[in-house]
Amino acid sequence: MSRIQARLLQAIVRPALKTNLLKHAAWRVVLKLRNEFAHAVPPVELETTFDENIRILTSLSDHIESQVFWQGFQEADEGVILLLKRFLPSDGSFIDVGANIGTFTLVAAHRAVRGQVHAFEPSAHHFARLAHNVELNDFKNVALNRKGLYDQPGEAVLFLPSQTGEMNNSGAASLYTSALEETRQVSEAVSLIRLDDYVREKSIGRVDIIKIDIEGAELKALEGARETIARFRPLVFMELDLDNLERAERSPEEVLQYWKSLNYEVSIILLTGETVPVTSPKEFGLHQNLQCRPF
Repeated sequence: MSRIQARLLQAIVRPALKTNLLKHAAWRVVLKLRNEFAHAVPPVELETTFDENIRILTSLSDHIESQVFWQGFQEADEGVILLLKRFLPSDGSFIDVGANIGTFTLVAAHRAVRGQVHAFEPSAHHFARLAHNVELNDFKNVALNRKGLYDQPGEAVLFLPSQTGEMNNSGAASLYTSALEETRQVSEAVSLIRLDDYVREKSIGRVDIIKIDIEGAELKALEGARETIARFRPLVFMELDLDNLERAERSPEEVLQYWKSLNYEVSIILLTGETVPVTSPKEFGLHQNLQCRPF
């Protein structure tokens, strides 16, 4: 299938996904298209737009990037994007932990035109994509950091997922791996820093929102950000995947305890942007995005 055909089909399926009558049929078409492009050689890369005409380069063989191209958003993140746009002021400060190719960074930079965005992405591949996408939009309010956030500074190994299967999910790179996966993964060395140290060194005087999605290392990064969170009391959007959490040898109970110790309320974010408060780890599903809000 050609690039021209991909663009024509995109122009059809994106509006259809927003139409109740056509939504289910459009989803089936999107899944078929994503699978068809998954192993194209060479990979099909196309610049597209999403969320108020923000420009972004996408590879149609990549799990996340193909979603952005065909659907205009990454699955399960619609509610988080709605909340980010609702609560980030035009002069606000946003910290993106695990920026990937930059969907949240770009939305925040577009929203906080008089503010500042600090993006952290340790993967060489994703950092290059992130930097390219920021440049595409000529955003001058983004500080790019090819670093991972953790509870202690140092070096670590970032495991990159296998590219076998239906779709290359390169966004699932993690500091943690399982014995079953080790033989199928490649890796790269990455640098880690503490958010508290970064905020201090950069003399950052304001933090409105933090988004964190780092495949199981969220608690480690948050433990290195306790001083920042206690000082600025930002709204925090956090991915919680129970499999990734177990791989990191952490528990849902620890997540709730961390936020309780800072006097924060934890809620599950729905796709509509609505939130449902959580008081027990038994209320968590296998995968969800959380809103952590100061009382």
